[in-house]
Amino acid sequence: MKAASITLAALLALGACAATSPYTVADPRCNPARHQQLVGMNWGEVFLPPNLTVRLIDRNEIVPATSNPGRLNLHVDEKGWIGRISCG
Repeated sequence: MKAASITLAALLALGACAATSPYTVADPRCNPARHQQLVGMNWGEVFLPPNLTVRLIDRNEIVPATSNPGRLNLHVDEKGWIGRISCG
């Protein structure tokens, strides 16, 4: 009986690990509602899916007029803190 309880507990723990995402935000396209939680974080502590196109924009940088609605723009300060996000 004890062995069955331990096995069940181990399986539940593994299932919980598999259900969580390793990404800060797992959305592979820019989603303002979901990516808004990145504001206030440092770019260095953010882990995003590799198929998400991301552009870091320094506050003094002139941004090209290219548009990509699926791209996540992270507006950062000189130390990498995200002040706002946008898509495009």
